[in-house]
Amino acid sequence: MKVSNRISAPLAIAALMSVSAMAAMSSAQAATMSAAMEQKLVAVCEAIKDDSRIALHKAVKSSGVSYRVLANGLVCNGQDMYSFAMLNNANQTGAIIAKRTNLAERSLTAKR
Repeated sequence: MKVSNRISAPLAIAALMSVSAMAAMSSAQAATMSAAMEQKLVAVCEAIKDDSRIALHKAVKSSGVSYRVLANGLVCNGQDMYSFAMLNNANQTGAIIAKRTNLAERSLTAKR
């Protein structure tokens, strides 16, 4: 699957600023995130979009960052993990994200 550049740029910015493992670093130090780590985080977004539970588990495990930390800081196309899943009709991965981060799925959806 080819991923547009729209995923990697917001993802890198959010990962640099928000992932709690890097939150203790100054912004100058966080700017040195490796390309390998960025690719691992992009893989998480790809797995969410593909609605692949197995790929999501593998990508999260490969990144070395927990679901909760990712949920607090990872941004895919300008959206948090759960919102990104819902916008892409990725119900299976959305359910996993909600379960692993102790979010109530209903509390995150807007009602009209």
